[in-house]
Amino acid sequence: MSEIKDWLSSTKQEKPEISDFITSLESYFSDAGFDASKFEKAVDTSLKSVENEVRNLFKDDEHAQD
Repeated sequence: MSEIKDWLSSTKQEKPEISDFITSLESYFSDAGFDASKFEKAVDTSLKSVENEVRNLFKDDEHAQD
């Protein structure tokens, strides 16, 4: 797992524009390995949030046309 952590760390320095994303990603890696369950839950939660935002945009658009 140390190779992945090292790679993530060096990538953050090489590509500062994605540093925030990599910092978030690092929390799913530990000495025990990759916590896929935690990662999948986070992705699912984020996707639901985006889906709700898009729904609200359509609702707001419908009300604006009335």
